Amino acid sequence: MTRPTLERYEGLTALPMLVCCIGFIAVWLAPFAFPLTPAVQGELEGLSWVLWSFFALDYGIRFAFAPVKTTFLKRNVLDLLIVLLPLLAPLRVFSGLRALRVLRALTLLSVAARAQKSSRNILNPQNVTVAVFLVATLALVGAGLEFQFEKGAPHANIRSFGDSIWWAMTTISTVGYGDKYPTTVEGRAIALLLILAGVGATGLLSAGLTTFFVGGRQEQENTAILSRLDRIEALLAASTTNSVEGSGADAGAAGEGPH
Repeated sequence: MTRPTLERYEGLTALPMLVCCIGFIAVWLAPFAFPLTPAVQGELEGLSWVLWSFFALDYGIRFAFAPVKTTFLKRNVLDLLIVLLPLLAPLRVFSGLRALRVLRALTLLSVAARAQKSSRNILNPQNVTVAVFLVATLALVGAGLEFQFEKGAPHANIRSFGDSIWWAMTTISTVGYGDKYPTTVEGRAIALLLILAGVGATGLLSAGLTTFFVGGRQEQENTAILSRLDRIEALLAASTTNSVEGSGADAGAAGEGPH
């Protein structure tokens, strides 16, 4: 298969895969945000495996279309992790709750990265919508991961998903009130990642908002300048036409004079 075939496939599936990513994140966050019965949690677990099957199928098709397999593997490591990490859960090394949480956190981070990639394929990377989506994704995923590791921990002060959302937003915005903070090792690791990612995300959002407002005003100014140039061009054309007609009239009058 040729590279254009792979690019064409990725362009066609960017939106469906973005929907799968958002659905996967929503399914994972639902038990934190809402009180769910065991039956509903079981249905969500089944839905997460359905979404996982789409990721696996998509990766297999893209791998088949890739002209150079090794290059594809190197450029799509996170996509491969989305497929492989859930399969590692039954292993004994991940039988402990703490290890299982780490495994799920890595899976979720990989899905979030794939969501950002898909959103950039759909929208202009400099569009403010991409920046807003990035910040919202970081906040929700960061809050969910933080609450997963902090809930039930001794001396934890992030005791609800609402606390986690508040903490995530103040961390991303670099405000850092200090009223909510992680106490576990895993929670602090998530905080470090969120701080590093938040700096870039808020910078991208600021640049996007600046482009949105300043760019619109610049476009109006450019339109006004083009309109003036059109009027000047019309005046010059009219002036040239009058001059030509006047010269023709003078030449005709000179030809009719005495011989």
